[in-house]
Amino acid sequence: MGYATVTQANEYLNKRAFTSAWQALPEEEKEGYLNLASELIFQYCFFIDENDFSFRYDTEEKENSLPIPDFLVKATAEQALYLVNLGKDPTQADKKTTLGIASTEGTVFDKDFKADILCVNCRNILEANGGEVSPDALSSGNVSWGYIRK
Repeated sequence: MGYATVTQANEYLNKRAFTSAWQALPEEEKEGYLNLASELIFQYCFFIDENDFSFRYDTEEKENSLPIPDFLVKATAEQALYLVNLGKDPTQADKKTTLGIASTEGTVFDKDFKADILCVNCRNILEANGGEVSPDALSSGNVSWGYIRK
């Protein structure tokens, strides 16, 4: 199922600018993007409870699952929109760079370029709500693990 339903994502993204690519998708495709977004968040972000134990929200409903908070619905919708606009799975190699194309019609490809796995808006929402994002979620790796407890 994932962290957000199509209805929830539509409701959130309808209030946001630059969502025409999302709005043009059929419902089944939206669900696929939301599921991938949920899995990426699950893999690259964890949270710390009041006892300093790390945990993740389940992407599938289970008997003892924590309820999905509203911020996680928003982060998932932002990540799904990012994936739609990116047009590829950011965890997979890009054909242009893996085939070694140096240039085409005056465009030079940076073979070292990698897209962020979790987008800036998604990361900001997660981190503002206690999420710890893996450095592997960024192409630059400019995130450090750790947290400060008061």
